[in-house]
Amino acid sequence: MNTSARLIEGKLSDDRILNKVHAHSLDLLENCGVRFHSPKAREILYSAGAIVSGEIVRLPGHLVESAMKKAPSSFTLYSRDGKHDLDLNGRDTYYSQDGCAAHTLDFETGIRRHSQKVDIEKMALISDALEAVAIITTTVSAADVPVSGRAIQELEACFINTGKPVITESVANARDARAQIELAAVIAGDEKELRRHPLFFSLICPISPLTQDAGGTEAALEFVAAGVPLAIYPMATAGVTSPVTLAANMAVTNAEVLSLLTLLQIASPGAKVLYGGGPATIDLRTGAYTATSPEAILLRTMVARMAGFYKLPSIVGAGATSAKRPGAQAAWENTLSFLPASLAAADILFGVGLLDGSNLLTYEQIILDAEIATMIRRMLGPVNCEDEAFALDLIKELGPGGVYLDQMHTVEHMREALSLPMISDRDSYSTWEQKGQIESASAARLKAEEILANHHPAPLPDDIRRAMSDRIAAYSV
Repeated sequence: MNTSARLIEGKLSDDRILNKVHAHSLDLLENCGVRFHSPKAREILYSAGAIVSGEIVRLPGHLVESAMKKAPSSFTLYSRDGKHDLDLNGRDTYYSQDGCAAHTLDFETGIRRHSQKVDIEKMALISDALEAVAIITTTVSAADVPVSGRAIQELEACFINTGKPVITESVANARDARAQIELAAVIAGDEKELRRHPLFFSLICPISPLTQDAGGTEAALEFVAAGVPLAIYPMATAGVTSPVTLAANMAVTNAEVLSLLTLLQIASPGAKVLYGGGPATIDLRTGAYTATSPEAILLRTMVARMAGFYKLPSIVGAGATSAKRPGAQAAWENTLSFLPASLAAADILFGVGLLDGSNLLTYEQIILDAEIATMIRRMLGPVNCEDEAFALDLIKELGPGGVYLDQMHTVEHMREALSLPMISDRDSYSTWEQKGQIESASAARLKAEEILANHHPAPLPDDIRRAMSDRIAAYSV
């Protein structure tokens, strides 16, 4: 029998592949095991019936499947302004920035430099103004802040500059998780209210292949104990940290998600967990990490499909073009990356704004990716096909050769029927020339400048800001 299959086809409805991935992942978990560096995690799993030998934990299939039944299939991400709450239920795809880059192109000089806290502040402000970006991510590292207070200050930079839900990434230990929880609790009111209405969630990356580091795992346990949602986000690279075949990468990625999910559901039954991942490939000529190769796009689409298979909310790596500057390569790679994962019903696409394989932030790319996201959301969104939308009476009234431009029906329905781009050029050639022949990257820069100069998110009260400062001071020593 021919066992090859297309991973992207129609509505991605072939479950045979998904069942195979699940079965082989359970085999890996039970007969190979996962390395858990955290003694606390090993003790929790051992007490639940896992087989522990040194740092290797083997998880029986029944233990995994029992834990998975406790994970909620949907939940809400709350926003501090109360206007941007998001239901993760498989019906809509929301976009966030990519995360954790180490460099930015300085907006004034154009010189590549290490990222700073001010870059988080500005990218959050820009994204807060963009309708297509629904969730704000700590896109870059605040390398100018001491490590002891970096996690809490990165979250502060987001909260001050956006009213939308926030993602933090790769929190290094339980102390940093506790710092972020306490900061968010100041805004929410207290930790009980944060549990009811979490204003942020965090993303933890296993270490491929089949390893859960101590700091990240214990941070994850801290988050879910406080009721903060947790995204599990493996990044296995085919041919490096997983076997080179795509099927093997799927099994490794899935096993890594299931192993940490099992731990979290045992420790905190009902914990809000997002099934995630950003698997990648290498370039065969250079060995370079590649997130937007055709194969990486297929793998990331499978992350969305596996989340749907398990009926779990999902966060899927998308974008992360290998291009070093905004332009044609970034446009085609990110568009082709965003679209299949959206078709596969990913809840969150984690990928706006970064270049150079998620290593480099430019403010212009946030704008350009938001334009792509806006078009895809419109293409995949609902179209009114109720009887009245067919406008048969109007068509009959005007008859053959009728002109609809001056009709009240056009005025009343044009904004719901037709979308407008944010920066894409639709002028005539002569008008485009008269306006200065502005190409897309320059238009994106002008839009970023406009937002930075004029956009003001909902402010936080002074007493909340003072309490936040106290928390930051306590954890920045």
